[in-house]
Amino acid sequence: MNRRANPMAVKAALTYEIAEAAVVLGKSPATIRNWIKDGLPVMASRKPYLISGAAIRSYLRDKYQRSKSPLEHDELFCLSCRAGRKPKDMVVEAFANTPKTTRLMGVCERCGACASRMVSNSKLQAFARTFRIKAGGNSDA
Repeated sequence: MNRRANPMAVKAALTYEIAEAAVVLGKSPATIRNWIKDGLPVMASRKPYLISGAAIRSYLRDKYQRSKSPLEHDELFCLSCRAGRKPKDMVVEAFANTPKTTRLMGVCERCGACASRMVSNSKLQAFARTFRIKAGGNSDA
């Protein structure tokens, strides 16, 4: 089971009971009830409560957008600190990830754990001005 529910799993034009929404999203009914307490709008004029598919989509997208924390231009995401951190001595290694992206990896200056960031190859030169890219991974920069 995924941690995050896919907002596109529900049909926007339909309404769902709590149990139906739980099945479609792969969550438990208790999770759906917690979302209702957290602000998921329901049609509560009578029981069983009905939830609009469009409301579920909107709620999940907003919830996931709020949980994102954008990185500063000179930061990598530290897996241990669970936050954006500068790499030690601003040194990173670049590894080709896909034809369009590169992964920058370094060592967190605060805790010494692995820190990384995905960047577009088209923006790699801008990151090369910020970071010192070590030879070893992808030294195209």
